[in-house]
Amino acid sequence: MMILRLSNTKKLLAVTFLSNLYFYNHIGTLYQQARGLTLFQVSSITSVIIITIFLAEVPTGVIADRIGRKWSVVVALLLQTAGEWGYLFASSYMAFVMIAVIAGVGFAFLSGAAEALIYDSLPQENKEDLMKKSWGLIGSAYQLAFFIAPLAGGMLTSNLSIDSYKRVILLTAVSVTVALIISLTFTEPNTQYHHDEKSPIKIFQAGFKELIGNKKLKKILLISTFTMAFPAQLIAFYQPYFSQHKVSTFWIGAALSLGGLLAAMLQSQVYRFDKMVGKNRSLFLLCVLPGVFLIAFSFLNSKPLLIIFFILIYGLSDAKAPLLSSYKNKLIDDRSRATVLSLINMISSLYIALMGLVIGLIANKSLNLVFLFIGIAVIFLTVVLRVQRLPDVVDG
Repeated sequence: MMILRLSNTKKLLAVTFLSNLYFYNHIGTLYQQARGLTLFQVSSITSVIIITIFLAEVPTGVIADRIGRKWSVVVALLLQTAGEWGYLFASSYMAFVMIAVIAGVGFAFLSGAAEALIYDSLPQENKEDLMKKSWGLIGSAYQLAFFIAPLAGGMLTSNLSIDSYKRVILLTAVSVTVALIISLTFTEPNTQYHHDEKSPIKIFQAGFKELIGNKKLKKILLISTFTMAFPAQLIAFYQPYFSQHKVSTFWIGAALSLGGLLAAMLQSQVYRFDKMVGKNRSLFLLCVLPGVFLIAFSFLNSKPLLIIFFILIYGLSDAKAPLLSSYKNKLIDDRSRATVLSLINMISSLYIALMGLVIGLIANKSLNLVFLFIGIAVIFLTVVLRVQRLPDVVDG
């Protein structure tokens, strides 16, 4: 089969795209309500996923460093597949909670292992630049799926009925199943990261010690965590914000799709931007621009400008990820890569969970203040953390 001859990067491109074709994202809440869930229960399911990811990040990272990158990704896809088929038939709150737990563990398995799989699969020569390009392409595959799925799903759900909902959920489950099958063809990287002589606790301790004892890694952790533009909150709150400004439902969906398309384009080409303007300037601009646009977004009243600025904000919100991925992987020991990456993701998840509560409280007062607050926080922390100096710190 031709797919067997493809590189791990190209296989993960396909897996990422297929496993993120969530054709039911635009009707997920409606489906759960139709199954008898209250809005509070719907909201709590998201919290269950985040908490599960937080608790599972390090254990799954440790397991990934023992069983290998390939099988960690396979396990992640297996859990995701089980969750999607379960979601199709779930009819009670507890059933959705159990699916959320399965999904959370799956996301945690994937978070460190997928990145480590690609980095360890790359040749040693020019590895930093290759990682920027590879991870940018993978990020763009995710965003491309995010662009296509809501448009296709909207055309497939012609009426608001259980049968219509189940049609797009079934299509999602099939897509994720195909991604699982492709993941079985990954080639395990030929790197010395196994710990046959060590217990999982010692692997965790080694990863934690490496993160805490490495000032450069801590710098990357602070920047990747505190300069985020909270894309999940942006998606949650732009909808009522657009509604307040009488933006049509078509443009509410189309803006999100176009934002995903821009994000895909930016992440796939960010390595070129990095070379064009220089490492220091590119990272600074990619961190600060979402904050600038968010502040402007909070004051806009024009419908066309609201749509344009949302597309720009969402497109830029995670454009720096390939650069930070390259820098942190350059510093992490091969033997504990997945563990350290999972630790970083775990700490970031805690920040997202806590700040999500603060942002939620602000949203109760004013949606304008939400975007203003996030924008000011992003700019302030970008300046305080001296983001533009990170490339010199890593290379020094």
